[in-house]
Amino acid sequence: MLRARTPAAKDERRQALLKAALDEFFDRGFTAARMDDIARRAGLSKGALYLYFDSKDALFIALIETVAAPNVEKVEHLAAAAPSATAALHALTGFMPHLIRETPLPRVVKVLLADAGAFPDVVRRYRSQVIDRVLAAIAAVLERGKRSGELAVDDPKLTARLVVAPVLLSAIWSVVFEIDPEARVDLDALFALHKKMLLHALAANPDAAK
Repeated sequence: MLRARTPAAKDERRQALLKAALDEFFDRGFTAARMDDIARRAGLSKGALYLYFDSKDALFIALIETVAAPNVEKVEHLAAAAPSATAALHALTGFMPHLIRETPLPRVVKVLLADAGAFPDVVRRYRSQVIDRVLAAIAAVLERGKRSGELAVDDPKLTARLVVAPVLLSAIWSVVFEIDPEARVDLDALFALHKKMLLHALAANPDAAK
C-alpha cells in the first residue's frame, strides 16, 4: 500500500486507524484486541499502523485526545460562557444528549469499564484529562451560583458528580442495553427532566425555579 504523503492523506489514514481501533476495542475488549486486526479493519498493513502508533496504549490515548478532549472543551466553554449558573446548567444539560447519541463517547466508556485493569496508566490519563476536567467545570458553575446566592449548594464538588451521573448511566445503557430497540431511551426528555429536577433542588428560591 502506498505511503500517505500529504498532511491531509496522513490525517485521513490516522483517523481510519483510530476508528478501527475503537471498533476493535469495543467488539473484543482492550486486552484481546490485536494490532494486526486493527490494521486489517483499517485496510492497512501492520507496518503502516506502527508508523502512526507503537502500541494499543498509544492508540487509546489518541482516542482520548480526538474523541473526548473536544467535548471536554465544549463543556468547559458552555460552563464558563453562560451569563449565570442557571444558564450554564441549562446549556450543559442540553448538551448531554448530544454526547450520548452523536459522539463515540459511550463506546470509549464501555472499553474503559470492561478492561480498566489492563491499562491503568491510560485510565488515569482519561480520568485526569476528561472526568476531572468535566467535574471541575461543573463544580465551578455550582460554586459560582453558591457565591452569587443563585443556588443552594452544600458541596459543589460532590454535587457535580450528581449532575454528571445520568450521563454515565446513559452512556452505559446505550451500548449495553439498546441492542434491544425497546430499551431505547428518549434522551431529550430524560435530560429535560434532569434539568428540571436539578434547578428545583438547587434553587436558592425554589419558587423561582418552577
